Amino acid sequence: MNVVLEALIILGITSPLFLVGKKQPNWEKQFLLVFIVYFLVDYSLVYFASTWELLSSMELKMNWLGKIISYLIALVFLAVYRKLPLKEYGLTLKQNEDSQKVAIGAILGSILLGVLFAHFFQRHQSGAENILFQLTMPSIVEEITYRGILLGLLNQVFVKSWRIGKLTFGMGVFITSILFGLWHGLSLNADFALSINWIACIYTGLLGLILALVKERTGSLLIPIVMHIIINLLPNVLGYIY
Repeated sequence: MNVVLEALIILGITSPLFLVGKKQPNWEKQFLLVFIVYFLVDYSLVYFASTWELLSSMELKMNWLGKIISYLIALVFLAVYRKLPLKEYGLTLKQNEDSQKVAIGAILGSILLGVLFAHFFQRHQSGAENILFQLTMPSIVEEITYRGILLGLLNQVFVKSWRIGKLTFGMGVFITSILFGLWHGLSLNADFALSINWIACIYTGLLGLILALVKERTGSLLIPIVMHIIINLLPNVLGYIY
């Protein structure tokens, strides 16, 4: 029950942005409703899966089951909810025109960010399980969920009224970034006491913002996924180098 309330609190924190964001003419409320339901279902089931013992015999340390369930939720959603083409969720390998330099710069920037984080905060000599997990699970499915499905739904609600050069984006970029940050840093314990890890919130929120902007500029989740893998992986392997 706490985790559902936790998800509702996160949505409540972002709710003012839903009110002030400039909306599309004749926007359909179904997209906002689907967004809310999808977030609540994914958030809750990923957490609950971490408490299940289906894979306990394998003695795994990472939340494999939670991420696998998140993948399944995305697959079921994309198969059943056919209101939008896959490209609207960034599920395409085709990049927008004139976005090659942005893609290269974003990848180089993610390498620099991963190295700086590892150098100044923490770096590990992670085992094979953690390395494989970072390569295949959160770095991919979190992009599909946050920068893909959730942002794609909000793009049907909000006008892309902000512009940076050739990049245009709407309020959905900010909402999904704040959700991403709070998902990593906000928690509600068994006594309903709320706590926030501000460093985790700010770091992952800003990272979510960058990833969302890159997705909007390139029109694809490919580069954000590569960036996410690099940023997650480097702190886990640089401990072997220095």
